[in-house]
This record gives sequence, structure tokens and C-alpha cells, in this order.
Amino acid sequence: MSTDSAGEQSPRFCRETRAQLPFLVNGELSGWGARVVRAHVKRCPDCAAELSRQEQVDVALASLRTSPPEPPPGLLDDLLARARGGSIRERAAVPARGAVSGARPAMSVAFLTVGAAASTGAGYALYRGARWALGRRHK
Repeated sequence: MSTDSAGEQSPRFCRETRAQLPFLVNGELSGWGARVVRAHVKRCPDCAAELSRQEQVDVALASLRTSPPEPPPGLLDDLLARARGGSIRERAAVPARGAVSGARPAMSVAFLTVGAAASTGAGYALYRGARWALGRRHK
């Protein structure tokens, strides 16, 4: 037995059943596996409650697909104002955040290229230095 998210001991079969519930809800679990999980859920109130929660999450996510939430009014203007203003440190951080988020792909490529070149150069210099030191030691 191990501890579940509520801090209680749960039997192994319950843990295995709960791991299969998302697949059952999505219709990916079928045949014998689905029958075994459904039979267990009928007998186990804890797993039945978890199945109900999984179904509620699935319904909520499906509703988001049909009508995605609207961003708050003025969000874009606020983000652009933050990017333009602020201290030098805040302005310097914006390109880095954009590179990480993918908002500025050219900047991301530039950072990656400079980083790769610098690390390659440092690695090559270390390699040459080690070879020189070893060659000198053997003379």
C-alpha cells in the first residue's frame, strides 16, 4: 500500500484503476480493460468519486474548446506598456523573456547561436589546453 493524494492508504488495485480513469473518460480504454475498471468503480466509492471528478474535468475542458475564454480588456496594451517602460533592468529582461516564450524568434535564434558559439569556443580552448599540458608533461 502507498499513500494517495489525501494522505490515506489506498490499495494497489485502486491506484491502478485511478491511473486508467483518464483513458476511460476519453474513450481510449476499451474492451477487457474498460470492463475491469468499470466493475471496480461500481464497488469502490472512492474510485467512483474520482471517476466523477475526471468526467467533470473532461466536460470543463470540452467547453473551453467550443468557447475559449476572452482575455481581460486592455491586457495587450498593458503588456506592451510594461515592455516599453520601466528600468533598464526590466527593459533588458523583456527580450530574454520573449526569447524563452517564443515571442521573438529572431532574438531566440540569436541567443542560441551566440551561446553555442561561446560554448564551442570555450570547449575547444579547454581541449587544446589539455592536449598542450599533456604533451608537455610527456616530454
